[in-house]
Amino acid sequence: MINKTRGGRIEWAHEGGEDPWAAQSQPDTFSISLTRGTAAIWSVDGDHMHPYVFQVRGDRGQVVEQIETTRPFEDQAGWDSMETDIQELYEAARRNALNIDSVLRQMLEDLDDK
Repeated sequence: MINKTRGGRIEWAHEGGEDPWAAQSQPDTFSISLTRGTAAIWSVDGDHMHPYVFQVRGDRGQVVEQIETTRPFEDQAGWDSMETDIQELYEAARRNALNIDSVLRQMLEDLDDK
């Protein structure tokens, strides 16, 4: 899923995070809907860092799997590969859903024209 996202083969949708100053603001959530289910990923406390939640819902909306990462230890060697994969997926989904690479590229082109 990470490689397909990075390769532009999956398009993530952005939900939540409307007003970071609101008392009940929801964290940014990035999701994909497929024929047989939906996957979503978000940063629990809305800071785009650990802990993350990766959730899979079936075709009727039921949660079939949910994984929450823990905050990293001082020694990053203690992370297992699943937590690292979830972090990388979150970052790739966020970049994809917010079209970050395109925005930055356009800004650099604008600066070159000045």
